Amino acid sequence: MTATTSETWMLLLVATLLLVLSPNGSWAEDPIYRLCVPKIYLKECQQLLADPSEAGIRMECVAGRDRVDCLELIEQRKADVLATEPEDMYIAYHRKNEDYRVVSEIRTQQDKDADFRYEGVILVKKTSPIKTLQQLRGAKSCHTGFGRNVGYKIPITKLKNTHVLKVSADPQISATERELKSLSEFFSQSCLVGNYSAHPETDRLLKKKYSNLCALCEKPAQCNYPDKFSGYDGAIRCLDKGQGEVAFTKVQYIKKYFGLPGAAPAEGNAAEFEYLCEDGTRRSITGPACSWAQRPWSGYISNEHAVQSTDQLHQLQTRLERFFANGLRAQNKEAAAHLLIQPNGVYHSKPAAIDPKVYLERAGYKDVIERDGSAIRKIRLCVQQDAEFSKCEALHRAAYARDARPELECVQAADCVEALGKDKADLVILPAASYADARQHKLQPIVYEQLSDEDILVAVAPPTLSREALQKTAINYDADNERARLSAAFLNKRRGQDGCRISPSSAQDLLIVPASKLEEHKDWQLVCPGLTRSPVTDYRACNVEVQLPRAIFVRSDSSSVEQETVKHLFATISDKFGARGKLVDVFSLFGEFQEGHKNVLFDENAVELATQLKNDVQDEQIYSDLQCDGNKIIKQ
Repeated sequence: MTATTSETWMLLLVATLLLVLSPNGSWAEDPIYRLCVPKIYLKECQQLLADPSEAGIRMECVAGRDRVDCLELIEQRKADVLATEPEDMYIAYHRKNEDYRVVSEIRTQQDKDADFRYEGVILVKKTSPIKTLQQLRGAKSCHTGFGRNVGYKIPITKLKNTHVLKVSADPQISATERELKSLSEFFSQSCLVGNYSAHPETDRLLKKKYSNLCALCEKPAQCNYPDKFSGYDGAIRCLDKGQGEVAFTKVQYIKKYFGLPGAAPAEGNAAEFEYLCEDGTRRSITGPACSWAQRPWSGYISNEHAVQSTDQLHQLQTRLERFFANGLRAQNKEAAAHLLIQPNGVYHSKPAAIDPKVYLERAGYKDVIERDGSAIRKIRLCVQQDAEFSKCEALHRAAYARDARPELECVQAADCVEALGKDKADLVILPAASYADARQHKLQPIVYEQLSDEDILVAVAPPTLSREALQKTAINYDADNERARLSAAFLNKRRGQDGCRISPSSAQDLLIVPASKLEEHKDWQLVCPGLTRSPVTDYRACNVEVQLPRAIFVRSDSSSVEQETVKHLFATISDKFGARGKLVDVFSLFGEFQEGHKNVLFDENAVELATQLKNDVQDEQIYSDLQCDGNKIIKQ
């Protein structure tokens, strides 16, 4: 073979390799797409892909910390696609909008041809004099529930945007209360059930103050679920069989309630009701609806690189469609649901990839999320380390998109205690060792992290150990655990012994252990702080957990309204993103945030936030008395 021929063959080989290989080394015509899932669902995703019917789909599961982290991995090209809800798309839009693309939707069987997941409508009686949005003022209103889309968020957004509803900008009341106040003043009476605050006392006070918002409910004093006048069908029932004059609900439930078209049994008479349209017209509910806002479908989001061409888009969509179809057939329905594959789901490819901002704006849903506007003052959380700032920013994006108000703002400073003193921040999260310094700078804790009950440290002893022996027996505890050392020191002081000169014993007569290990000592007894004994089942009331948790501090001179606002915000955040939260897969408030960084903002083992310490021995003075370096906490 001649040199020229060899060179030609070499060029052909290189050209072929360039043609068939993608930049990451995968075969261009058949790449392996990386589906990002929250790490708590990684095994479930892998199980779905391990199903024999998945053979040949060529997808793999990549774990992110949560959906917020998955969006970052997609941006960094470490993942290709993520199943999202509209609120996640809003977060993507605010991260780097030009890079993200919505490629397909997850619809339902019954509405597979609908452009939107549901459409918000206004229902009135045919005999009603109400003809315009302005005439809704003073009406008796029926809502699906507090904080819900078609019954709360959409009405507030639309009535506000059309200048019919005025929402106060009063900084002396919380963002939530501003909305409730405006509704209370706009409608004469309502049924608006639900938790107005995740903080029970705030919820009670708001319902007492704006009691007319509960007046039309089946149980006004309860003003919460279950109530026959709540929910999508309940709002219609409130209008039909209650005292309501206008109902905010969605089209699907109007069809169901009135038996349309021809469905039976019907609960109401369709001939007696009409849609109220945004332009002031009315329509029969037996015909097409006039919706005034929509909620977009959930769907799959990717990055611009993965769908640069039409062929690439179609290839990804085909792969997702097969994965989705197999997920519908999977035996593990719960695993599929965690990946947004519901039994009645239908995969729908978009004709073209669309950026999240445009996708949300077509439905008017961006305005719904942003209905409070940007003029209201934000709450500034101060952090010091870069990892803390990153977590604060991630929390801010997740909380705002999921309707936690007021909005957080993250500020970084070398000394956050000093920053609060100079009014450069409003909040700081501090560990037990910093309580004393915070108190000296006139700060006070108002929200505390909580460990699970199983993590509480207890003292246990065999029932055969006499009271005299209990007074003298050395304590066995984990020397590497500072919490355990504090608990042992506390018990020693209660026994009249030195709490500073202490070391763990190898004896097995008196132990400091977490409550999770009490099963190993089920025949023993708890030793309470007063040196009395209790059954091991009473560990919530009888324990020696004296370590102070990390807490959110504010200035001591902050107003009661400001403090209640902070409590409400973090109660909402905990309820949504805490270890037991409904949206822990969206953003994980606790657990590991970044590899190599421990306990960022909060203890990784915390499970929720609360406005009170867990038990009586978690006390600042007790903790201060156990410090052996003379650093005492000063109580104001």
